[in-house]
Amino acid sequence: MGTVELRAERVAAGGDAIARGDDGRVVFVDGALPGETVLAEVVEERKGFRKAIAVEVVEASPDRVAPPCPHLARGCGGCGWQHVDLAAQRRLKRDIVVDALRRIGRLDDPVVEEGPALPADGHRTTVRLAVAGGRPGFRRHRSHEVVEVGSCLVAHPLLVDLLRSSSFGHAEEAALRCGARTGERLVLASPSAEGVEVPDGVVLAGDDDLDAGHRAWYHEEAAGRRWRISARSFFQTRPDGAEALVDAVAAAGSDAPPGRFVDAYGGVGLFAGAVGGGRPTTLVERSASSVADAHVNVPEAKVLRLDVARWRPSRAALVVADPARTGLGRDAAAVLAATGTTRLVLVSCDPASLGRDAALLAGHGFRHDGSTLVELFPHTPHVEVVTRFIR
Repeated sequence: MGTVELRAERVAAGGDAIARGDDGRVVFVDGALPGETVLAEVVEERKGFRKAIAVEVVEASPDRVAPPCPHLARGCGGCGWQHVDLAAQRRLKRDIVVDALRRIGRLDDPVVEEGPALPADGHRTTVRLAVAGGRPGFRRHRSHEVVEVGSCLVAHPLLVDLLRSSSFGHAEEAALRCGARTGERLVLASPSAEGVEVPDGVVLAGDDDLDAGHRAWYHEEAAGRRWRISARSFFQTRPDGAEALVDAVAAAGSDAPPGRFVDAYGGVGLFAGAVGGGRPTTLVERSASSVADAHVNVPEAKVLRLDVARWRPSRAALVVADPARTGLGRDAAAVLAATGTTRLVLVSCDPASLGRDAALLAGHGFRHDGSTLVELFPHTPHVEVVTRFIR
């Protein structure tokens, strides 16, 4: 489709830079940074915009650095922002969130803080691998091809050891998980664990085993508690990150009046157990494995297995919601508003869904009262944001 010279203006959600072609059309440029001039290969034409990949940097941003991981040069698509200075990563993520709240959430001047800095390397306690011929790797950028790796800059050392000491048999994919503070490890192979070999003491299961009713879990320690986490249950990908989220959520809800605490999309019970305190607590979650874990982790809470959008709400003084990437949506926003709460804390992993949810909650009388970034995913453009709403 041709190569063009472009001047990148700002960064978009997802990490691409935004530029404009000679015809004024928007071009999303993968691999460029704001302020840079690049030669970019146009790879896709859409109505109203184009997509391109930077192939040469003509004028570099001072925020550009040499990627620290050698696998990136071999095509690994695991970390999309290794070429960005760490301080600049945090600043750019803040810019992305501010833009989403202004453009989608229709807020004039949203307050967004960067939040605590967390270590950038060796932190991930969950890594999802592709497997080719029994050898583990990550997908090549913009491809299904597998780039074989024997190390990973962001993976916890317990998982790097698994990468090097395991054989993945006939698996097509594998999820490696560990408790950074317990030393426990788990491998979930897909579609089965046939032929997979792991070190002694590592819990091994296949998707077919779980489908047949087999249970597999490990434990992590964070925020003063020990958490059971089943193979298919969600938990934050680093314990220090889980604690940073707990701190931000607790601060955002610190002035809520006495009364019931609702942990919507509560997972294995992180916020119910670490933020609920002495409040009567209701946890709402639709994942069967997470609900089973929540019963173990927070026996003091009332745990309900159902979709938040279908929950018949009870009165609440404080609501925390940590939905999937798609956000609350219209129905769940209405359900949570119907609790009568004046304090709602939203944990978002997508800036666009945060913007949409902010607009929906405004329709129920909630006012945005500040957002805090929690840097769970250094070297990537992924964001995690804790936002306080009051009414």
